[in-house]
Amino acid sequence: MAIYVGTQVSPTPGNLQALLAEGERYNKLVEKIGGTPIGGWTIAMGEGQGTLALLVSYPDLAAYQAATEKAQTDAEFVQFIADTGPLIAAMNSAVYTPAPTSALQ
Repeated sequence: MAIYVGTQVSPTPGNLQALLAEGERYNKLVEKIGGTPIGGWTIAMGEGQGTLALLVSYPDLAAYQAATEKAQTDAEFVQFIADTGPLIAAMNSAVYTPAPTSALQ
């Protein structure tokens, strides 16, 4: 069963556009380690307004765990983290499994 990882990224002041500019690079790196980018959104209203929300899918939890390990040793991914780290004030992620009625399975 596919799983989805949702990540909310709070930029440092004035850096939302700089983070958005890294989107294609991020998507390519996610694909390289085995994930499928589903979407990215800026939160326009409500809790988290002004932050970036990302959703990535993996075939299963084992694939996600393998991708996480691969990201830690992949030179391009490590460089991406180093480059974008100063743009990020806070970040949190959660793993989602689809409910029976979810359009995403």
